[in-house]
Amino acid sequence: MDFFIVIDHPWEKSFNYAVLEAFRDGLDSINHTVDIIDLNRDEFNPVFSEDELARYGEGVVLDPKVEDYQARIVNTDYLVLIFPIWWNVMPARMKGWLDKVFTPGFAFTTGQVPEPMLGHIQGATVLTTTGVPDKQHREDYHNALHWVLCKGVLAFCGIKPVTWLNFGETGFAPRAEHAAWLEEVRVYASRF
Repeated sequence: MDFFIVIDHPWEKSFNYAVLEAFRDGLDSINHTVDIIDLNRDEFNPVFSEDELARYGEGVVLDPKVEDYQARIVNTDYLVLIFPIWWNVMPARMKGWLDKVFTPGFAFTTGQVPEPMLGHIQGATVLTTTGVPDKQHREDYHNALHWVLCKGVLAFCGIKPVTWLNFGETGFAPRAEHAAWLEEVRVYASRF
């Protein structure tokens, strides 16, 4: 199976990068192909220019990086997104990546009732971290990321099923808990 992994975190020593390595380790144990995009190392610009936005409705892409990302998505079987949750959603580069890459005519049809176009992708896993406990994030903030990303973007574009694993209190949790979470990620990835 071909996996396409996108990570958005500015610090390579973060727990998010440890999650990336644990996921990749789990996949490597069964010889999947893995394509990784690091939005920060790629210096991806998440902001639409006036020209890009003017052509968005036509599905025209002006950024060569976006063209490359779309070509890689066409050839993937499974999507993995890794990022911290900031203010109940993804960081700017991840949000801009979704905005710029999941365009009309590529990710969904144009028209009054859009139809999904990424149904060839067999599913997605979203791996996130939060500063608050997972239960608090999901309950107090009404599962915001689930509605915005899992349902509102991925399922809308035909990527199903979507699994969301969030690791809460990562900045406060003891190392033993971090190790247990990373093992959970390794085992989860090894089941593909």
